Amino acid sequence: MLNIAIDAMGGDLGPRVAFRACKAYLKNESSVRLILPLEDEYHPLAKKKLARFADRVEIIGCTSHVKMHDSLRTALREHSDSSMMTALQLHKSGDANGVLSIGNTAALLMMSKRVLGTLNGIERPSLATQLPTKDKPLLMMDLGANICVNSEQLLQLAYLAVAWYRAGGVENPALSLLNIGSEPGKGPDTIKAAGELLTHRLEGLYAGFVEGDRLFDGHLDAVICDGYSGNIALKTTEGLIEWLLDMMSAELRHSKALWWFLPFWKATMRRIDRQMSPARHGGAMLLGVSGHVAKTHGKSDERTFRYALEYLVRQVRERDYRELESEYNRLTADFTDEL
Repeated sequence: MLNIAIDAMGGDLGPRVAFRACKAYLKNESSVRLILPLEDEYHPLAKKKLARFADRVEIIGCTSHVKMHDSLRTALREHSDSSMMTALQLHKSGDANGVLSIGNTAALLMMSKRVLGTLNGIERPSLATQLPTKDKPLLMMDLGANICVNSEQLLQLAYLAVAWYRAGGVENPALSLLNIGSEPGKGPDTIKAAGELLTHRLEGLYAGFVEGDRLFDGHLDAVICDGYSGNIALKTTEGLIEWLLDMMSAELRHSKALWWFLPFWKATMRRIDRQMSPARHGGAMLLGVSGHVAKTHGKSDERTFRYALEYLVRQVRERDYRELESEYNRLTADFTDEL
């Protein structure tokens, strides 16, 4: 039985979204137990919503939650007994196998580093998720944890991506750096310097620069970027997909000719939705910390939150973060031995 701690406080839509998502998740998953740190006022509602699964839900007290507009100083100084901090401490103590948070991203990053620590050699943990592409999922990182990074830190992210794949059984993942051009001389100095580092230190794995319009070709396993570029690329993609799905549905409603193909159309839309809907990819792992921590959008609805929970559980089952650390150390040691 896996135990997952849920930081349900701090999202744009309130904890009720998380309660509904947890209920829907537990209906289809019998081998997971959820622990929810909540302020006292939400205990009765949580118990009511999750009464059917009372044997697999534990509600514990906390005194506050980190708000989306809280500064890091406020989060760390005034919310030592917050839902976020409590969830992370449960993971640190071994009472939870992973943490899912809907709260403040910057606070989650700093609290995770403080409570769990980072893998050996990692300066800045990264938000990462897998996106659907033409042939295979694409691991993209960073998605917003670190706005500004230097070339050495981009190299660390690349090592981390390779280690993540190897911990999951993929020995030689192909990876690229996101850039405004594929030619070696293109882009900011930081990106060019990182490209030179990856060329020498990840020979055979590094496939050079990649432009945004090639992200979904399916020829890569991972794309590395700073959190600023990654977050913009991710949200632009999500917005475009949502618009395309809405436009396709609108065409069906307004075209009588398409009504004859309604059963086929609906089946097709369901398949597309299963693969491409942003709700299904709304969870991001915080890679580089000593544990399993996932973040979902602050604006997540019930569906997005549930899929993020599924994603976290899948990561806990498929990858041991200690194995990821071993692979990371092996990569860095191999290069050190060559010097």
